[in-house]
Amino acid sequence: MAIGLLSAIAAVFYGSTVSILALTATFARRRTLRCEARSTLAVLMRGRTAESPQADRAVSGPDS
Repeated sequence: MAIGLLSAIAAVFYGSTVSILALTATFARRRTLRCEARSTLAVLMRGRTAESPQADRAVSGPDS
């Protein structure tokens, strides 16, 4: 039972961390914060790559 409880706690912690980073990567006002969140997500989500800064600039515009 203790192993199952620890696994559930770890899964909730991991899921909430990824969710917060995904929201930050999507809705952050500063481009640098979005890029940092995407880089961290790329580390946490194996097999995924972070978007390039050029793609972020094309979406948000050059003056953000």
